Amino acid sequence: MKSNNNILIFIDWFIPGYKAGGPIRSVLNLVQHLSGRLNFHIVTSDRDLGDKIPYLNINTNKWINNSDYSIIYLPKNKQNRNNYKKILNEVNPNFIYLNSLFSFKFSILPLLSLKNQNTNIILSPRGMLGESSLKIKLVKKNIFFFFSKLVRLYSDVIWIASSEIEKKEIISKFGKNVNIKVIPNLPIKHNKLKLNYIDKVEGEIHLLCICRISPIKNIEFLINLLEKVAANVKLSIVGPIENSSYWLECLKDIKALKNNVEVIYLGEISPNNIASLFEKHHLLVSSSFNENYGHSIVEALSYGCPVIVSNNTPWRKLADFFAGNNLELDAQLYVNKIQDYAKMDNVTFLKYRIGANDYFKKKIDLDVFKENYIQVFS
Repeated sequence: MKSNNNILIFIDWFIPGYKAGGPIRSVLNLVQHLSGRLNFHIVTSDRDLGDKIPYLNINTNKWINNSDYSIIYLPKNKQNRNNYKKILNEVNPNFIYLNSLFSFKFSILPLLSLKNQNTNIILSPRGMLGESSLKIKLVKKNIFFFFSKLVRLYSDVIWIASSEIEKKEIISKFGKNVNIKVIPNLPIKHNKLKLNYIDKVEGEIHLLCICRISPIKNIEFLINLLEKVAANVKLSIVGPIENSSYWLECLKDIKALKNNVEVIYLGEISPNNIASLFEKHHLLVSSSFNENYGHSIVEALSYGCPVIVSNNTPWRKLADFFAGNNLELDAQLYVNKIQDYAKMDNVTFLKYRIGANDYFKKKIDLDVFKENYIQVFS
């Protein structure tokens, strides 16, 4: 018997993986917030992004029950139509939730395999329709769009856009008649920790950047503009190296910086260990070309860490709340703001820590967003 509460989720990578960043956090936050009201069953691969070796000590191709969800980790030879149909019969869900647009194994293949099986299909593009994202392998993606429309691959699919910006991106590729629900991603579910913030000393600033090391995240822009900052700056970069040649260029730029700027790479850190970084840094900085949500931005605000971000995120009017700034990708604008924050003393900067948390409370209407998801899955 089909249950209205059974949700079957397909996602390329999931915990204990973390290298894929936002999509993993989006799905994890969703199931942690709504597990008491919906039954989640997650289908994912048996290894992290870019890894050749499967997770250690995890059984594959069998359901594992956790407190918030059930999960099945599939090796490559089980990521096929027959196995997906078998899983569908086991779970008998009312909704299938896809969390990618271009993934063949965990979006296109499940859609082809399970469509017309008397099950509703929901799809979140997870920022893949952003202008900067589409430039990567543009020809292949345009061919995909052409044939997907030709065979009506996404007819009757319910789209979830994380912002009005992403809604416009979906419409631009699939037309005005598609069924779109705009619901922001749910933020991390964490205890209200009392962080021991580092003092803000005049003339010094500690910056934090959390992202995948990839051209689309535009870290080289951030590194180079620090050359123009007169204050003492420490920049910590956290995230997996997705593009090694791009990172080598970044390292060359780092070596060329003046003595007043220190840049350290902290490597890959599990999302569960990110919170402590916000107490050791003054500002989260992002110069990304495209962020449909930005989990690290939202998490920073929730912990009272102000942010400087580009206008390529949905988070606007930060300055009105003393929560930070959203800027055009102009190096001098970034330099000026970093200098302004560097000049502040501890008392002045406290206003921005309070403002960041206040912005989070007023802009992230958690109860409303949770109910919106419940309605979509009903």
